[in-house]
Amino acid sequence: MLESEIDREAAISRDIEEQLLRNSFTVAAVLADSVPSMYRSVWSFPRNERWFEDTLPHLTKFHFKQALRVTPSTFRYLVESLSCDLSRLSTQMRAPISVEKRVAIGLYRLCSSAEDRTIAHLFGVGRLTVNVVWRQFSTVFIQQLESQWICMVRRADMADHVREFFAVTGFPQAVGALDGCHFPVSPPKKHATDYYNYKGW
Repeated sequence: MLESEIDREAAISRDIEEQLLRNSFTVAAVLADSVPSMYRSVWSFPRNERWFEDTLPHLTKFHFKQALRVTPSTFRYLVESLSCDLSRLSTQMRAPISVEKRVAIGLYRLCSSAEDRTIAHLFGVGRLTVNVVWRQFSTVFIQQLESQWICMVRRADMADHVREFFAVTGFPQAVGALDGCHFPVSPPKKHATDYYNYKGW
């Protein structure tokens, strides 16, 4: 008798659970029909690309270097060196951002303290695109060019570098220098007094 009551209560409990589950699916289906689908009326907003497209190519060598901190020939070298890794395929959605624009965005982001939003308006791309392109540019630059251009001075060459640096800059007893940066530089604790940043980082 007790067993049959337990079985009957278990059956009722299972029926209630199944009914609740069916009700949940019904409610979910009704809600799914009532929620408007995400319709995008615009795939991307029209943006002004005039600075990169019209102004930058016509700048003098001096003004080009002021804008991107590299000469036009260095810019072309970077485009040629990084084009294999930075180029993207055209799709049915839209044409990709050119390698030239990707390099320019990366350089501008590195040499400027401007916000991504400002750079986005300047180059006619989205704010997130600036961040993605800058990260891709930095990664590819480090992979492809770091070992060719950035290396520590060997002890045997130190005296020559000190002489060359003094001849170029007039700054004695130094191998190199960074201008006041818009990003923090962490000096080694042992020689922290050798580092000074007038911008206060």
